Amino acid sequence: MGTKKIPAGEKITVMWASANRDEGVFSDPDVYCPEKNRDQNLLYDAGIHICPGAPLARMELRILIEEFLRGIDTLEFAPHELPERAVFPTGGFNYLPMTIGKKYGL
Repeated sequence: MGTKKIPAGEKITVMWASANRDEGVFSDPDVYCPEKNRDQNLLYDAGIHICPGAPLARMELRILIEEFLRGIDTLEFAPHELPERAVFPTGGFNYLPMTIGKKYGL
């Protein structure tokens, strides 16, 4: 794998949560930017193995974010409370403190 040799018969584990996090390939892997490395993103795979539902999933995510943002006035992250990183398998956050201001009339 890369420059490392894996002996025949060796057991390996695929860490899917590590996709897109190789510092040798992706600059700032801990910084979230939905457009970053878009052509190299491994979320839906690529080539003949690409997920057939990828366009639908992207559209659903775009609509979800648009509708969420349409229904709020403010979104503020707690400035003095750091988010707690989750561990395998999610690689996201256990919690992300924020305040959301809802628009009137909703």
